[in-house]
Amino acid sequence: MTIKVVIFDLDGTLIVYKLKVYEAKEVFIKRLSEIGIDLNHISIHTPIIEIIEGINDLEREEIFKILDEVFSNFEEEAAEEAELREHVKEVLLELKKTGVKLAIASNNSMKSVEKSLEKTSIKEFFDIIITRNDVMDLKPSEKMITEILKMMKVTNKEAVYIGDTIYDILAARRAGVKCIAVTGGANSKDLLFSHNPDYLVEDLREIPRIISKLRDNNVN
Repeated sequence: MTIKVVIFDLDGTLIVYKLKVYEAKEVFIKRLSEIGIDLNHISIHTPIIEIIEGINDLEREEIFKILDEVFSNFEEEAAEEAELREHVKEVLLELKKTGVKLAIASNNSMKSVEKSLEKTSIKEFFDIIITRNDVMDLKPSEKMITEILKMMKVTNKEAVYIGDTIYDILAARRAGVKCIAVTGGANSKDLLFSHNPDYLVEDLREIPRIISKLRDNNVN
């Protein structure tokens, strides 16, 4: 199988991570507490997905409604200041020249993702954008990735996923796609390495070379 689709995470992978995540979590936890959810075992250091999975007293749809109300404000604030990581445009250009399709799978809201892409002038590179609003789930769930595969009509062997966190690695693994982890984002190099991505890169310019190698070698 050849590589037909390259899927990117956004924050920390393509753009510099600026989300005030701890402040957002603090507000989210407060909102949940105000409606009677027991969160004594939760802190701002608890991963969002663990907070959500630990709530049994609310329908998932209601939890995500509150999550979206809280986090969207912080995400849009960060999007206003969005800036590309080094070499992003040249990497996207190089990939597009090879004929692969590009997609984004982001835990952020669609509105903030589109704002970030427009602010950094890279929206035109992407064929599909999937966010938490489309699947009502967050990575490390594989749902965003599998939805992109379905929409692109490709198999998991025909796609590569690129992200900067352990949740990206886990999501890719669950979807059965090759994963390239990039340093310099939200998680440290050592933490990323400990979760065994297929590839670990410090320079985004290594990505086209890896994709080319996978295509040339027809690696499954």
